[in-house]
Amino acid sequence: MIGTSRSSSTREYQSLGTTTITSTGSQAYTVPAGMVYAEIEMWGSGGGGGGRKSVSSGRDITLYSAGGGGGGGYSKHKIRIVNLREGDVLNFSIGAGGGGGGNDISGSAGGNTTLVSHTRSAVVITDTSTLGNVAANGGVGGVSSTFGSNAGGGVASNGNITNTQGTAGGAGGGVGADGGNGGGGANGGAGGAGGTVSTSTESGAAPAGGGGGGNGLGSTVDKTNGAAGANGKVIVKAYG
Repeated sequence: MIGTSRSSSTREYQSLGTTTITSTGSQAYTVPAGMVYAEIEMWGSGGGGGGRKSVSSGRDITLYSAGGGGGGGYSKHKIRIVNLREGDVLNFSIGAGGGGGGNDISGSAGGNTTLVSHTRSAVVITDTSTLGNVAANGGVGGVSSTFGSNAGGGVASNGNITNTQGTAGGAGGGVGADGGNGGGGANGGAGGAGGTVSTSTESGAAPAGGGGGGNGLGSTVDKTNGAAGANGKVIVKAYG
């Protein structure tokens, strides 16, 4: 059972190795021989930056900058498993970064990263949703709007060591202004810069950085569209 406490001991546990998982979607970690517990770090993904907003009034068009995507959250969790066996599997879902928005389109939210289950020969031993999901959520997508609005950073939950929220993306909404910067991932990568008259929007840095928002200056697509958020990540440190 995941999360079960172990009686106190003076034994000093040794590291059995560290595994980093950066592929998104359903991913698996195979328990090595001798593992007693593991420390798991999880990052949600960054939200995508919004695309600039254009508003027509007769022959006039007013252009507004867009907000940057929020950074993904971070959770750290220590697990001990009763009757743990070599070859058991810890299953994760790792969030993909949110896509950047085009003209008048907000960025997409980043995907969540969660610890899903402990299985043995494909049989579920523990479904972690029954214990409260251990999760690092993705950041909110940047807003394409006529008013300034910060995209919130992803929250984290049920990690028994640390839960840290990602940084909110910078607000857009200014007429003819630079795009908002993406928010940084909690304990992760930096947010991407918003577009300016001379520089393109930047994607969030891995892991978990939010994408930059498009500018409201009427320049080319790579400066007015939002940029993508960075993917999430999992690190498993085994001890035995």
